[in-house]
Amino acid sequence: MVDTTRYLEWFEMARKDLKGAEILFEHEVDNGLVCFHCQQAIEKYLKGFLISQTGLLHEGHNLIKLCKKAMDFNPNFKDFLKDCAFVNAFYVETRYPSEDPLNVTEEEVLMCLKIAKDIMEYIDDICKNK
Repeated sequence: MVDTTRYLEWFEMARKDLKGAEILFEHEVDNGLVCFHCQQAIEKYLKGFLISQTGLLHEGHNLIKLCKKAMDFNPNFKDFLKDCAFVNAFYVETRYPSEDPLNVTEEEVLMCLKIAKDIMEYIDDICKNK
């Protein structure tokens, strides 16, 4: 079992990912990279939430699976399943070269940024009331 306050460290790392995504977007660096950092922020926030509830680090990178685990402690996470599925699509495809490169639109980037902020805010609200 890990120290249950460790979840705050996960939240801090996630906020750095989100800030990095925002900076990359502002400087028009690479839309795929922005979405990847949004995925990372959500992943770390979900893992931080799970640590806060269980005292254990949960493995994996799949946002849908992590969100479903979070539903065990708060059924309202079901509202984020579709959003997690949307952002999840940018985890692998934006990290490695492929035959058909992923072209990420500005609309998709803005959606990823919004989803990350919404999930992070929701979890912050839950953990503040803990």
